[in-house]
Amino acid sequence: MSKIVRFLIAFVSFLWPYFTFSANTHLIQDVQAFEQNLKKTSLKNIEQEFLFFKKSEKYFEQLEKQKKYEEAYKLCVFRAKRWDKLGSLPDKEWAYVWYIHAFYQWYFFHDIQATRRLIFQKNKIRDFQFVDKSWTLYSRILVEDGSYQEAIEWCTKGIDKVNPKSDIEVYLGLLTNLMNAKVKLNAPIEEITEVGEKLRKASINYKDKMFYFYVFTNLGEYYYRNQNFAKAREYYSQGVAVRLKYNLENLEADNMLASCFQKQGNYQASTNQYDELIKLFEKNSFVAYEKSKYYLHQADNFRQQKELDKSEIYIQKAAKALGYQSVVDTYEGKKSELLYWFDYRIRLSSEYGNLKKVQYFQLQADTLIDRMRKEHTEINSKLFWRENTHHFYEKAIEVSFKLKDVEKAFYFIEKSRAILLLDALKDLEANGQLPFEVKAKKQKIQFEIEAMKEQLSKLNAKSRIYQQINLKLLVSKDQLNNLIDSTEKANPAYQKLKYNHHYISLEELQEKLKDNDQSFLEYFVGNEAVYAISVTSSQVRLKKIALKSYLDAVNVYQKQLLTCKNTATKKEFNHLKKISYALYKHIFEPFQLPKGRVIVSHDNYFVSMASLLPDWRVSEFLIKDYRFSYAYSANVFFKNTNRVNIGRTKLLGVAPVNFDEKLGVAKLYNSDHTLENIEKNYFTGKLLTYHKASKANFKKDIADYDIIQLFTHGKADSTESTIYFQDSVFSLNELQRLPQLQANLVVLSACQTNIGKNATGEGVMSFARGFANLDVPSTVSTLWSVDNNATYQITELFYKYLSDGYEKDIALQKAQLDYLRKPLNPNLPFYWSGIVLIGDSGKVVLFSKIWQYTIIGVGCLLFGLLAILAYKKLF
Repeated sequence: MSKIVRFLIAFVSFLWPYFTFSANTHLIQDVQAFEQNLKKTSLKNIEQEFLFFKKSEKYFEQLEKQKKYEEAYKLCVFRAKRWDKLGSLPDKEWAYVWYIHAFYQWYFFHDIQATRRLIFQKNKIRDFQFVDKSWTLYSRILVEDGSYQEAIEWCTKGIDKVNPKSDIEVYLGLLTNLMNAKVKLNAPIEEITEVGEKLRKASINYKDKMFYFYVFTNLGEYYYRNQNFAKAREYYSQGVAVRLKYNLENLEADNMLASCFQKQGNYQASTNQYDELIKLFEKNSFVAYEKSKYYLHQADNFRQQKELDKSEIYIQKAAKALGYQSVVDTYEGKKSELLYWFDYRIRLSSEYGNLKKVQYFQLQADTLIDRMRKEHTEINSKLFWRENTHHFYEKAIEVSFKLKDVEKAFYFIEKSRAILLLDALKDLEANGQLPFEVKAKKQKIQFEIEAMKEQLSKLNAKSRIYQQINLKLLVSKDQLNNLIDSTEKANPAYQKLKYNHHYISLEELQEKLKDNDQSFLEYFVGNEAVYAISVTSSQVRLKKIALKSYLDAVNVYQKQLLTCKNTATKKEFNHLKKISYALYKHIFEPFQLPKGRVIVSHDNYFVSMASLLPDWRVSEFLIKDYRFSYAYSANVFFKNTNRVNIGRTKLLGVAPVNFDEKLGVAKLYNSDHTLENIEKNYFTGKLLTYHKASKANFKKDIADYDIIQLFTHGKADSTESTIYFQDSVFSLNELQRLPQLQANLVVLSACQTNIGKNATGEGVMSFARGFANLDVPSTVSTLWSVDNNATYQITELFYKYLSDGYEKDIALQKAQLDYLRKPLNPNLPFYWSGIVLIGDSGKVVLFSKIWQYTIIGVGCLLFGLLAILAYKKLF
């Protein structure tokens, strides 16, 4: 190349920025002049305004092309406001205006809440009968915000409505988001590949190859999340190949390919690749928050290589990219991404050894988790985040343990469990602030939703009727969300009561325990260790237990307990006693709890503490000296307590005895006699036996009683829980369609009523939990397939001691001890220790007895007054 040519190239390169600056300046000035002229122009008819709209659209495209995003956004806002005043814009044009407005809020300013509000401006998008880009954008926002189940439902509804031929881009966008939401919820790979194949076929010949690219990044993400990094690299490599072939700007596949190297321990290769990627995107106009993931991965590379100063630089860059300025309460950006930032921030702070600083960030992250939970409306999304934040709480408890900070350890253990149950109880409480008609409408929609879920669970997902019901379900959910949003705005007291949680402190817990002469013992089972905290009125102990030894001891004991029945040999019984003693030494003895009343809150593994032996050589179980009740958490236990129900009948007893042949379950001999004895001797009420013990009668009567007693069959596994009535089965889903109950106690004398699907961070989704969700303070339920004769004896004795005025935990202890004292009854724990009390352990307080005392008192008072008056008349 000649010197003259090189000089000309250098000269043009030198002057080029000035030319472009001048061009950019002129464009911005033209846009501002256009806006000023339009401000002076009054609103015209729609045809004239449409011409203005088209002119603004040309300016908008030019600003976008020159990457003047802020100016483009300002033009978008100006245009949207003007057309909002006009009010008669055609639906599709209106949707497009608000779509652009919302898109900029999300993509360039990462304000998700503002974006949601804009998309549903005046609820217009919800009213549209067509599907447009707003649907794609909204489903993408739901994914970004961690509302994965809601995203799946929104995409499903959109895909059903959209025309793939005329609206191919919208169709592809919805398929992409549907696939990604399923990946993030860890749906079965068959479901993901089915959507992926539809996306691949529809996108392979489409002009915008970005959708084709997403097929590979989504599959790569699935395997990455499931720790199969070799398979993930395979798909990410294919994504990179697509990017290079079609000259795409998206570097997500490159990013995750580098992350796979990191996960496989090749930090240097990962660092080098991220260096190149960061240089590339810092030269381009990447959206700020998109940069955060690159910075975080690079920060972790340097942390792993002990270059902490460099790691700190990238952590700060990631925070800036996310728009986070150290205030979680007001942060309106991508909360799920900010949660990942906290994860990396905590890891780095741990390397410095400053545990107080680590704990500070953990408390900030906990506040963020609370905000995320409140914004998610679908239970699957809530459960997903409960499971995916469980490790965070384990680390927080570990730090508190190292700091010997028992107050914070207790706080984090409590925050790790049954929070959704606590939310449900707060919602029921807040409903009391609503007008009757609003409450009734909300309940009606909720019942319709649960009914449709029940229908869908029995249908083929590919059938036409399934699709029709599913669409109705989505519409109902949309109506419910609209109602809740408007209700919260119109009723500040309802919103405040629903969301303002007060979590019980150690000091408050100790006061409550002192008042009731109780102790409290709570376990947290993590992936690396088990933590347990015991609380009495005067002392707190926090212990760390080795995970493997805990699991081994619990699993061996549970297995041996369930197999050691009345046919067991003396050798087998002695073996059970030794295992029981070993578990006692492991999980109970270290806390040196005083004899008496103890509340136990388990995590994932429910052990009947009453069956443990403090000395294997003597068959005197802990039940001899301790009265156990169980709690989902301390917060739930002390929130959900007995009510005095005015003017109500005592007992509703249900015993089908004989069951319809189609149900295929055995007759329950003598269950009716036991029920009659309870009603005759202890608590009067209404009995439903034989054909009267139907599901319809139970549902009709359940709201009118203080105590509900069921003698029936139950069945539960990891997917479904049911109990049997004379004519049909009653599922856990159906239970959720019952209104809030006024009962103080439900006794489920049926098999496996405390068994169900385990939800990490929430507990077992059993019938006992279902009744707690309906605001029932106490349930007596079963941990396994209990023996009928033992159950009848213990249940009748339980009611005897309740009627004598004993607290529920003491009544159950006395009933089980009486059973053990009878010489013909086996003393093996299988027979008696599977019946447990969950929830409030206080006395059963019935209005009828109070009313009797009140009448007597008032009568005595009136008699006294009459006597005084008579005396004065005579003398």
